[in-house]
Amino acid sequence: MKKYYLSSLILSVLIIALSLPTAHAQETDYKDYQFTSSKTEYFKITLQRGYLKISVPDEEGGYTTVRHLAKDITRQDNVFYGGELFYFDEVGLNVDGVLYPYKNIYDIGVNDREKSIELIFYTKESADSKTSRTRRGNVLSFTDKVTIKKDDFVRGMIFAIKGDIDVYGEVNRDVISLFGDIYIAPDAVVRGDIVSLSGRVKAGRSASVYGEIFTGKDKEIVRRRRFYSRDTEFAFTPWFSYDRVDGAGFYGTLKYEDLDSLLPTVWFTGGYALESERWRYEVGFEQTLWRNKSLGLGGSAYRKLASGDDWYMSDEENLFFVLAVTEDFKDYYEAEGANIYAKVKPLKNLSFEGGYRYEETKWIRAHQNIWSLFGGDKIFPKNYSTVDDAYREIGIREIDSTTNGVLYAHVDFDTRDPDEPFDRSAWAVSADFEWSQPDLESDFDYRRYLVKARRYQEINRHSMILLTGVYGGSDGYLPMYKRFFIGGPGTLEGYDRKEYMGSRFWMLNSEYRFTFPGSDLSFSLLYDVGQIANGTAFEDTDDVKHSLGIAFYLENDFRVSFSKRLDTAENKDPKIYARLTHHF
Repeated sequence: MKKYYLSSLILSVLIIALSLPTAHAQETDYKDYQFTSSKTEYFKITLQRGYLKISVPDEEGGYTTVRHLAKDITRQDNVFYGGELFYFDEVGLNVDGVLYPYKNIYDIGVNDREKSIELIFYTKESADSKTSRTRRGNVLSFTDKVTIKKDDFVRGMIFAIKGDIDVYGEVNRDVISLFGDIYIAPDAVVRGDIVSLSGRVKAGRSASVYGEIFTGKDKEIVRRRRFYSRDTEFAFTPWFSYDRVDGAGFYGTLKYEDLDSLLPTVWFTGGYALESERWRYEVGFEQTLWRNKSLGLGGSAYRKLASGDDWYMSDEENLFFVLAVTEDFKDYYEAEGANIYAKVKPLKNLSFEGGYRYEETKWIRAHQNIWSLFGGDKIFPKNYSTVDDAYREIGIREIDSTTNGVLYAHVDFDTRDPDEPFDRSAWAVSADFEWSQPDLESDFDYRRYLVKARRYQEINRHSMILLTGVYGGSDGYLPMYKRFFIGGPGTLEGYDRKEYMGSRFWMLNSEYRFTFPGSDLSFSLLYDVGQIANGTAFEDTDDVKHSLGIAFYLENDFRVSFSKRLDTAENKDPKIYARLTHHF
């Protein structure tokens, strides 16, 4: 009996022992690192509007944040300095004399926000243990290059400060380099996000990237989804237009585009304008020749409603006024033709385009009684109604009976934040040139140029000065639809819409803008001055036009201005104009 009890006791102990997990079994069952409640936030690094922001926990449970322009971070003896605010050395991040060693980094989270990329670094009590870090499978580096070979598998993440990262194998989580470049081979697999805050990211077209790619080089955050990169992409976009010439138009654009290859981009736009009873279309292509410099060739054939007023108001903004308040700030003509072009973007903020365009034009009258939501009994003006009748008749005949072949060029330089144009000092400069002559299959002989430059000069965090200079000129004979018009929104705001016409003009708009602290409301003082002439020179300084006004902004887009002309005209009532976009 005792032997029976002893055998039962031994058997029970063995069963219990075998049911307990051993250290070896834990290692075998371990697959991926999972978040645990015991980890805490260590520090944050955010790229936002060109600034690198470092946030560290404070004693009150919040964060202390310092920031520095990313492009102004300097490197000396393998140390990266953000001015006197912070620096990265081989040991860790230093903020205000406090060291945050890299060896204590336990995990990194990537937050994709609308206007920023945020990296959250986590730590843990055991994070200073080399064994613990190795077991998690993370790869950390300061300046050494990290290379994941073809048959390698990284269980965790890869994080480097300056070192470049090349991935030929498989990484189970994120791949992050603050100041280095990242290369993902065509056969590589990355199951997380890829982030380089100030370097470049190059990923093979057939690479499998399950997350997103973020690059912040040259102050702009670029996002790309890559999981579908082995497939081609078709997109269909419906859209609507409404103006006093075409009336309502219903259109759709079908576009094939694959940004991960050198295959051509092809698109077709088609639709019907109800009032003018005209089909509108465009078919085009663009072939990338050199992706790094955005060098490409393209062309299109089209029949569209065109306007010479695009330089001061977009179709999208004008659409609202036509629909809502019976105001159409643009004049129109039909253009049917084709163009070929080459374009290149040698620098982040600088682009060029040049080509040849051939058009046959057609006059289309305005429909003055089309519907508007709050128009009441008001009717729309005639097409080119501000031109005197005699010259308008000549202009109509030219539009209906001529062709125009031009060589053209466009240059654009823009350092603004597209989402927050008033956030910092910046430049926006553009130039357009057209050369038309009989040898180019044209009925005209002229050279036309338009140069615009705007300076955003920050005074302090609440105020800014905006200075905009515009010059338009020509040699030869300009038809009516190629002449310059000033007056009204976007030009001299104390004057009537397109009150003056000429073959050359200059204009200066100045604005002092103040944003009320803690609100989305801004107030501006406006002063506009300009002159326009028909001929080769500005002959009379008495023709210089002035206006003075004020404006109110709601956020950055909605703007209402009240401006008064300062000349001796009889009608000197203030002009009230609303703008819905920050257009330049």
